[in-house]
Amino acid sequence: MNNLIKILSGNDDKSILMGDIIRVLTLYFGQLWFTELLMELEGFRRSLNEFQGLNEDEVREAINELESIGLIKVERRFKSTLFSESIPDLMIKINNLTEIKNIISNDKRLNKYLKLRDEALKALREFKL
Repeated sequence: MNNLIKILSGNDDKSILMGDIIRVLTLYFGQLWFTELLMELEGFRRSLNEFQGLNEDEVREAINELESIGLIKVERRFKSTLFSESIPDLMIKINNLTEIKNIISNDKRLNKYLKLRDEALKALREFKL
């Protein structure tokens, strides 16, 4: 898990992207389809006012590196859709989710996002038509 700690504390673009992938996956019980991960990464970064566009190839490279160091597993599968045939996609899963959640629980980026999300949800609950 030293690799994870190094990634989460990194300040370079690659480390931040790899860390954000882990952060987003933990928010979704450790697994997402690749297509969903792209959307959730965008939302995560927009919430932090840091969105400058995602390069899909860079995300794929980050995923490959996370898999090579054993933090995630990638499986080629078919994803069902409501209105068409199943489509090929990648299922991205965190290995050792419980251990990773324990490490990431004090992560500043994740906690900043969670605070912003909770404030937005509270404002929605309080909004009355």
